Amino acid sequence: MAKSAKPNEAAMIAKSLTAREKVALFCAASDIDHAAVRILASVMQSMEIRGLILREHASRYALTDDGRAVLRALLPDL
Repeated sequence: MAKSAKPNEAAMIAKSLTAREKVALFCAASDIDHAAVRILASVMQSMEIRGLILREHASRYALTDDGRAVLRALLPDL
């Protein structure tokens, strides 16, 4: 597994995410079905390839350590 993203790196990744990718990250973090909010499987696959999420079951995703760091960068006040 890759090393966790450093805070500056996570912030740079967070800034580069599209709106769909941000929603995909939130879906994985909150265990929401991505299809229910019309996020395509290809977006989830892209996030998985980038190492921000991983597939737990057939259609369930979870955040990786890097994904958590990027989510923290998106939500600095939490």
